[in-house]
Amino acid sequence: MKRISLIILPFVLYITGLVAYYFGKINGYQFIIFIIVGLGISIFGFSLYRNEKKLKAAFLGIFYILTLLTLFESRLIDYEKYTYFLMSYNEPFEIVEDSGVNVLAVDVFEAPYITDLGYLIHTLESSTNKEVLDAEVVTNKIRYRSKNEELLSYVRPEEKHFETMKENVFTNLPGTSSAINQFLEREDIEGDSAGLATVLSALIEKGDVNNNVPIAVTGAIDSTGNVKEIGSIKAKTLIAEQSGFSHILVPVENEEEAKKVKKDEQLNINIIAVASIENAVKEIMRINND
Repeated sequence: MKRISLIILPFVLYITGLVAYYFGKINGYQFIIFIIVGLGISIFGFSLYRNEKKLKAAFLGIFYILTLLTLFESRLIDYEKYTYFLMSYNEPFEIVEDSGVNVLAVDVFEAPYITDLGYLIHTLESSTNKEVLDAEVVTNKIRYRSKNEELLSYVRPEEKHFETMKENVFTNLPGTSSAINQFLEREDIEGDSAGLATVLSALIEKGDVNNNVPIAVTGAIDSTGNVKEIGSIKAKTLIAEQSGFSHILVPVENEEEAKKVKKDEQLNINIIAVASIENAVKEIMRINND
């Protein structure tokens, strides 16, 4: 029984450490210590039962497995430095001139080491002359996901959300447009949240949709024209309000959060949730007929 417990204990330590880390009970350094303790137990078991062939092989196998896990998880240490994501104001812009469809984007700053949020906001605003609109705590869940995505990128092509957005835009938009093509060739934009605005801009340019009302638009799209959830909705809603837009189109999945921002910040902007490109077109037509 003691032998079985000694064999199982290293894995129990690893799983316990992983769960505790993932839910924010310990930091990355402490998690690695859990694994190292497990390594120590495997070395102890190997030494203790070195004259018993099967047990010796078992502890050697455990040692190799935990060594690989240590290498796999040690990348987390570098992610410990990130404390907050700060989102600041970015000027909305039209992809197609006079379309009335305005893309919402934010500047994102990954803050390292500093945990004093007030100091971070003051420093960033002073250095950039841009208002910080939202701050997101970098949790262990975010760190662990980011670490895994980084490691996976070494063995498979990293997903580039802007490239995926381009593919989905062209799938939902027959024909070409110089303004749209020029926008999709930009190298200073990341993410896929401009997908809906891009398609709507092209439809207005082609004359398929008429719009005379300036509208803020954010939302990713898939290959079938569905509007998908996006991030930084608080900052984007505040940007739309500060820029004087009376309406903002957001994905249905972001509707609750956007309305909470409107209530909490006492905004006047009209939040319109859309589930598809077709739905968004109908809403634009309704806005113009009001």
